[in-house]
Amino acid sequence: METVKDKNEKVRRKAVASLGELLFYAATQLDDDNTESGAIWEIPESAVNTLVHCLATNEDETVRFYACKTLENITA
Repeated sequence: METVKDKNEKVRRKAVASLGELLFYAATQLDDDNTESGAIWEIPESAVNTLVHCLATNEDETVRFYACKTLENITA
């Protein structure tokens, strides 16, 4: 999440894309019944706040797109 604040636009794009993949994986694990493995996934509020911040600021269009798609995917 700290890398999303990097000065380099390309780094921010990759960071948001990676964060999106991780959060999507976590969200799909929440849907599955993981009582066998005992795994508990939680999506940190700070991660969601980071994505919302990307949408609320004058951020690169691609970063905003990735943030928006991530929020859409984890809430679906």
